[in-house]
Amino acid sequence: MVMSKMFRAAVICSVVALALSAMGCSRGIMYSRSKELMAVQDTLGTEMAAALAALQDKFMEEHGRMLEEQKTASEMLRLLRADQVVRFNQIDSKVSAIERSLHENQARLSALDQRTTEVNRRLERRMAAEEDAESQRQQQIQNLFNIAMGDFNAGRYDLAISGFADIATQYPETPQALDAEYWVAEAHFAKKDYPGAEKLYFDFVKKYPEGSKMCASFFKLGLAYERQEKVRSRDMVWNNLLERCPDTQEAEAVKEQKGGR
Repeated sequence: MVMSKMFRAAVICSVVALALSAMGCSRGIMYSRSKELMAVQDTLGTEMAAALAALQDKFMEEHGRMLEEQKTASEMLRLLRADQVVRFNQIDSKVSAIERSLHENQARLSALDQRTTEVNRRLERRMAAEEDAESQRQQQIQNLFNIAMGDFNAGRYDLAISGFADIATQYPETPQALDAEYWVAEAHFAKKDYPGAEKLYFDFVKKYPEGSKMCASFFKLGLAYERQEKVRSRDMVWNNLLERCPDTQEAEAVKEQKGGR
């Protein structure tokens, strides 16, 4: 708007000057008009200076605002970069901590694996030693049983009873213990100690009702009763034998005994 006013004023001055010149006005009129023209020019100059000052102020204001925005943007960018650096350092620290933890865990796992391997080796050696010891123990028990059986076969019944009784007492959880108890009863029967044999057979049947020597024990218990002339007890035991062991050698022997009477 200020520039438009200045342009109109300049145009007016030019028109006035041309008109005055063309009309050949007198010097006095020209002087008067010249003063007016100068006044207009002064006014225009003042307005132009004011307009330029206003433009300069507005430019400086806009320039200052732009500088402030640029400063603000630069500060935000600096803060953003600083935050990124902090976060990067934090991430780097966490990654380093994780790597250290992984390394420590790997070292622990390696140490644990070594200890586990060593424990397994010791366990295997111990199990092998225990198996060897058990094998030797079983062999020792079997040797004792064979010695006692040798005494029985040789008629040394008291020695056989002592040997079988030791096995049954010292190694009750072994398979030889069951056989040893049976052969103690057999040794008493072989000695013709029928009351002792009767008791031992009876106890054996009660203790091992499903044992492998059950049928033989019933038969020999019946014989022990027969040697003592306990006929009713003999028949009761042998009838039980025929019911429980119908297809055995002992059952056939009972049938033969009954048939021979």
